[in-house]
Amino acid sequence: MGALSITGIKPGSTSLKLTAGKITKTVPITVLSRNLLSYGPASGSGLTATVNSDGSLHVTGTATGQWRGLSWTFPCPVQGTVKLSGTSIAGLSFNIKCLDAKGQQLGDQMNLGNSVMAIPAGTVSLFLNVISTEATPTAKDSDIRIQLESGTTAHDWMRPDNTSLRGGGYELANLYPRVTGLPKTLGTDPGVMVTESSPGTYRFKGSTTQKVDSWDSLTCSVHVDAGTYTLDASDWPYDSSSWLIGIQSTLTPDDGSGQTIAFEPRGYGPRPLKAGTLTLNIFVNTTGEVDKTFTPRLYKID
Repeated sequence: MGALSITGIKPGSTSLKLTAGKITKTVPITVLSRNLLSYGPASGSGLTATVNSDGSLHVTGTATGQWRGLSWTFPCPVQGTVKLSGTSIAGLSFNIKCLDAKGQQLGDQMNLGNSVMAIPAGTVSLFLNVISTEATPTAKDSDIRIQLESGTTAHDWMRPDNTSLRGGGYELANLYPRVTGLPKTLGTDPGVMVTESSPGTYRFKGSTTQKVDSWDSLTCSVHVDAGTYTLDASDWPYDSSSWLIGIQSTLTPDDGSGQTIAFEPRGYGPRPLKAGTLTLNIFVNTTGEVDKTFTPRLYKID
């Protein structure tokens, strides 16, 4: 007797009636969506997502800043190789991170430029986020259709089984380490006092008759995984190309390939970095009166 093969073409519940001689059995069948994502209404960071009648997301609002947006976390429904596909909105990107039981990221994140990946061993949940990539975010009012499915081939978009998962606002973690040893005076006559006015925000106040010329007095370091990073600040004391107050950074790779310049004015990223120790120096090279604040931010964006 041959095997019976049934292929569902549409998500939902149905039943199969089987008859063998005088015996009839009705077997309930649930057809699941090929779209493995879960999402739903969300609001935060200036954006709001609602679910359209077809199950797609409608995103409105203006993000409160670059690298801010919306996110959803849900149990990982599958192992093996998966394919991410979808339609995006100009100025917004979407990606998925694989998280372990402690909420730590495993492996690289998935996005449209890296859309076929194997789910890393130890993955417990998936973290979906829609995030602004614009330096000055603009208003959005558009639909987005995202799909994650098993295999390596993208099929027609299908509504996920779960479109009622509540999400919330999201901002990429600021990886810039805190500067220690403050307050500190740089230069003379009387000099520029550097203080931490709030966690991670630094104030430069004072005056000098000659250039402060301080290139390594405000140094800190952090170990980074391989990936794409960018240095940013919403309050550059002058601008992101200035050599009066800014950041110089070097990377010492774990593989022993030799120290390289990672970031400096006119070159704050985004740029790919190897895994290694990132040494960051806030430099001060001013003359005369200064009263500026500065909140440096280091983001891993891929």
